[in-house]
Amino acid sequence: MAKLRREATEREAGLRTEAELERRRLALAQQAAGIGTFEYDLETNVNRWTPELEMMYGLPPGSFGGTLEAWAALVHAEDRAEAIRQVKLSLQSGAPFQAEWRIVWPDKSVHSILARWQAVKNEAGKLTRLTGINIDVTEQKMAQEARQQLGAIVESSDDAIISKDLNGIVTSWNAAAERMFGYTAEEMIGRSITTIIPRELYEDENRILATIARGDRIEHFETERLRKNGKRLEVSLTVSPVRDRGGKIIGAAKIARDITATKKAERDMRTAERLASVGRLAATVAHEINNPLEAITNLVYLAKMSDSQSTANRYLTAVEEELDRIFHISKQTLGFYREVKGSMPVRLSAIVTSLLPVFSSRTRSKNIQMCPEIKGDTEIQAVPGEIRQVIANLLSNSIDAVLNGGRIRIRVSAASGWSGDRSQGVRLTVADNGAGISPELRAHLFEPFVTSNKDVGIGLGLWISKNIVEAHGGSIRLRSSTKDGASWTVFSVFLPAAGHSSLAKIALEQAV
Repeated sequence: MAKLRREATEREAGLRTEAELERRRLALAQQAAGIGTFEYDLETNVNRWTPELEMMYGLPPGSFGGTLEAWAALVHAEDRAEAIRQVKLSLQSGAPFQAEWRIVWPDKSVHSILARWQAVKNEAGKLTRLTGINIDVTEQKMAQEARQQLGAIVESSDDAIISKDLNGIVTSWNAAAERMFGYTAEEMIGRSITTIIPRELYEDENRILATIARGDRIEHFETERLRKNGKRLEVSLTVSPVRDRGGKIIGAAKIARDITATKKAERDMRTAERLASVGRLAATVAHEINNPLEAITNLVYLAKMSDSQSTANRYLTAVEEELDRIFHISKQTLGFYREVKGSMPVRLSAIVTSLLPVFSSRTRSKNIQMCPEIKGDTEIQAVPGEIRQVIANLLSNSIDAVLNGGRIRIRVSAASGWSGDRSQGVRLTVADNGAGISPELRAHLFEPFVTSNKDVGIGLGLWISKNIVEAHGGSIRLRSSTKDGASWTVFSVFLPAAGHSSLAKIALEQAV
């Protein structure tokens, strides 16, 4: 008998141990899953919470008040009335219920709770308690709100936002894409992105997809796309890889901005500046030619009035010299403004030398000392007319900036690039001892319609010059001082040598 009692006691202890282990396993599972349980006794108003549920509400284990009122006090004030109403409805119906509410932790942080509970009846059919679970869904709610906000941003954006897989098949197409390209989302989703790409640019798309597949991002790639009606658009594209939860690249997200109007405005402004430059040069040339014409008039008069043939011949020889001077000025002017579309080997020294006579009248009238220095003239690959425009703009600005008796130094020298760029090339430096440029203006001087002398310019010359230099793979920098008695301004232009020039590489680099 004693043996049987001992065996029964051992079995009972084993069952208790196994039950305790099971309870611990359940508690760990609930904690890992972010689940807390409760049991609310309707007759005693005792609300028993597990430690996991207390932690979910930001409370130390064992600190919960244990009543319905204590729970309600933890619910967000804006959600409290509705949460209590849901509890009362469940008591009336006896059916399972589910509801969401926000809670406020003691540290004032707000969390979201998903609650599920069941009303339990006794043997007499009377409701005696509620039992259920709470789940912390704060992260899910935040992620959902973020997705909703992102969706709202995508749909309200003025830029076309498109996603595609690594085969170029469109997977999303926002409202702006519909307006920009003329295709509805239903027409484009599931269709190849090449639908809106001109046939000659298909290879660009292959390069883009290859770049994205490597995990690289493409920013501000300017190209052309097609509308449904066949009209071409100039667009700026930014393309980023799209990854799945495991980090694997599964597609690309593309933002397309219509820059057709912007590019047209840029071309119009360049044309306006070119016309303005023609006007300024015409005035300069007219003044420059006027001097030899006056001399010719006087010399012809003297030749006519001369009684000596030798004296007349001397005057006529002087007339020929003045005519040669006019011819030289005209030739340089035509060379400066003749449109040259193709790039070719160029030396800056030749361009500088050809431009100096064009500005000689202005420099003489202000008694400006022009000091050209050629210290190395590496050949570059460039569009001569555009480089002439850059140098002419810099010289014209310096002439306007210096006072009577001022000095301008123009240096051409072999050089390497800035900021760690060791590419070889040539540097043009135009330095003057004018009044200098203030730091506030310096920060914006290369922007359109910004000028240091509103009396003689419209503020496009330096902006256009910067675009020309950068299109040739070079860069332009400015340094200046406004210190009284020691003011100066220096513009430095670096252009890569013919072997390092980016002109031949521009199309390839833009395509990738």
